[in-house]
Amino acid sequence: MSEFIPQEQDKVQFIEATDLAQWLTQPDAPLVIDVSGEEEAFEPIAIKAKESLSLPIAEFASFINEWDPDEAVVVVCQLGQKSFNAAHRLIESDFSCVYSLHGGFEAWRRAINH
Repeated sequence: MSEFIPQEQDKVQFIEATDLAQWLTQPDAPLVIDVSGEEEAFEPIAIKAKESLSLPIAEFASFINEWDPDEAVVVVCQLGQKSFNAAHRLIESDFSCVYSLHGGFEAWRRAINH
């Protein structure tokens, strides 16, 4: 598998599960933020990231100023809609390398944990 090379952009980018799996093995692995919320909680080991956190989407905005806008971030949720919305908030807050997991945990489970 070849190396995943993240790109800085002024919009939310989508990342496929296989690309995220590759990126997580690299030294420049991103911060992974799970915004699924407790009502849709998935196994904590679903995505093994060096840096990760989980918080409900309702609390997401109150934490944005605590994160480094120069750090690469991948936002994940069950199907991808909440993560896209949260990723868009990061772009609006001047983050430059923001991804949303395309298809969410469901896509991850199909591609990686099948």
